[in-house]
Amino acid sequence: MPEPLIHMEAVSKVFVTDEVETHALEGIDLDIQRGEYVSISGPSGCGKSTLLAILDYSIRHPRARTR
Repeated sequence: MPEPLIHMEAVSKVFVTDEVETHALEGIDLDIQRGEYVSISGPSGCGKSTLLAILDYSIRHPRARTR
């Protein structure tokens, strides 16, 4: 199998404020091959936008890689 276009392994993201820790993502593994169509769905507040921001490099994450 060819190397994935997008690879994420054990990606987690916690937003911390003075009052609360919000666990937006926890232990996400994802491989997307060239030419694949992907849909991300879920209820409000489940981390969809955070995941997309990491994929877009709007949020840097050491365990997310794109080619």
